[in-house]
Amino acid sequence: MYFLDNLKAFIILLMVVFHVGMGYTTWDLKWWTVNDIQKNKFFDWFILETDVYIMPIMFMIAGYFAPMVLDKKGVTVFWKDKLKRIVLPWIGGVLFIAPFISYSILFSRMDTPPNYFAFWQTDFFGPYYQQAHFWFLGVLSLFFVILTVFHQLNPVYLKKSVQKTNPSAWLFPAFALLTAAAFFSGNLFFWNDAWVNVKFVFMLQPVRLLLHLCYFGLGVYAWKHSWFTRSGYSPRLLPWGISAIIMLFVFLMYRVTFTLMPDVPVLFKAGHALTHATFSLTVTFALIALFQKFFDSNAYLWRRLAANSYTIYLIHQCVIIPIGCIVQKLDINIWVKYGSVSVVVLVLCFLLAEYVINPILSLGKQGKNMQIHS
Repeated sequence: MYFLDNLKAFIILLMVVFHVGMGYTTWDLKWWTVNDIQKNKFFDWFILETDVYIMPIMFMIAGYFAPMVLDKKGVTVFWKDKLKRIVLPWIGGVLFIAPFISYSILFSRMDTPPNYFAFWQTDFFGPYYQQAHFWFLGVLSLFFVILTVFHQLNPVYLKKSVQKTNPSAWLFPAFALLTAAAFFSGNLFFWNDAWVNVKFVFMLQPVRLLLHLCYFGLGVYAWKHSWFTRSGYSPRLLPWGISAIIMLFVFLMYRVTFTLMPDVPVLFKAGHALTHATFSLTVTFALIALFQKFFDSNAYLWRRLAANSYTIYLIHQCVIIPIGCIVQKLDINIWVKYGSVSVVVLVLCFLLAEYVINPILSLGKQGKNMQIHS
């Protein structure tokens, strides 16, 4: 299913330019790594809309492929793979890369920033603690635990359904209402973009946690019922695409008009939850339909992007931050600057992944294989 691999690669590349764009918003983001002197309202809108659907798509794709491995290879092999690919990069990223990302907040703003190692020992595990983009791996690990528990309680649930049936007319409206209710219930107690540090183990967005779990579960359901296969359900591009475009404008207008006030009334929070959930759902299936129709390709570039996408995800902030610091105070055309930085970051991330990091990791695997065979 090349189109799902290609969609995942596209979302990760989109995430990279999304993180580059964070530095160009007109908001005073004191918690962001490098804020550029160039600002434009376009990036406010770009961040608001992209932030809605990139993680739901990632969780849904993860949910689609996880039960396949768990059912075929069993719990032990499944978790050996997840410990190596998800849990260890999560822990390593939090301990060694997230402190660098957090330190850049001070480095990019101060003439004489504090000593890095002193910062790592004290401030990072205090007011500057974060998991950066590695939070996703922590939450994904939690979802894998939940999936494993379901598998152990009732293995039949993760078996492929014999009949390949299309979703009922009520499934997607019901899912939109379910995810809206999940978003709304969290928003009653937390600001919609708030992050919570859970005992230094998880970094969560409490308003979106259940929504993300719903998308992971939808991926599991889609795999069970053979969605996106030749004989299974495949979303149609025209209705999903038109719906996504309409919801893009509806969501942005509602978000800017009703949710940026200091104290949002409950009724407006309900509207925000509904527009957020509906926009997320329509874009998710519009992109699945788009990639299934036009990008179900095993061409060389797609194959290499898909193979390196996870490594690009892990390292991209380490590339964005130094380049952002170099160009931070250059007073040039904002579109030239943003476009150039985005291209340079994407190319460098790909080259590092393709020709440095993954070859080194491959050498380690080859060494283990040689030891086993000898």
